[in-house]
Amino acid sequence: MLTRAPFQETLAPDRQPPLRPVWTSAGKPVVIRLAEESDYPLVGALHSRCSPESLHSRYLSGRRDVRLPEWRHLVDPAVGWTWVALPEEDPGRVVAVGHVLRADTGDHATGELAILVEDGWQGQRLGSQLVRTALSRSLAHGLKSVVVVTNGTNTRMVRICKALGATVPRTFSPLIEMTFTSSPVFTAYEGPDEYV
Repeated sequence: MLTRAPFQETLAPDRQPPLRPVWTSAGKPVVIRLAEESDYPLVGALHSRCSPESLHSRYLSGRRDVRLPEWRHLVDPAVGWTWVALPEEDPGRVVAVGHVLRADTGDHATGELAILVEDGWQGQRLGSQLVRTALSRSLAHGLKSVVVVTNGTNTRMVRICKALGATVPRTFSPLIEMTFTSSPVFTAYEGPDEYV
């Protein structure tokens, strides 16, 4: 696994794109925004609604939750970005969360991306929207590459990464590492407003 290194620049709140809903393939509007520490109870509730399989795909272990000190780290703009997805019809419910954390690879320009989507919202292209948002914002703000590490059985994440242009190894081991590099497709993308 990659180790964390602090960001030299952060995304100021006034630089966050306007909150426009994305539309899932089921036609449901969902707002993706930067997460805050106060979202912790909602993210905890998301974890409690996720199946063990979904949690394992996210954490590559048997963990069931995220602890408050970990959440504080994830939302700290000095180490990266975290986003939450909330349905417009139920804005007090987080249905997905995604992170890009700066990784220390020697060049300080790589991030590691991970997402968790509630089971009932999977298969509606919300994961694609969340990944695309994370890539566009992190690559537009100085990262040269973003890495996704997942297990080879996480076919949805592999499909998302392939569809969005990641370099995917031809041979899958229990863990696979897929890499996105900076490209005009993502750096010009200011926020999700379409199907992916």
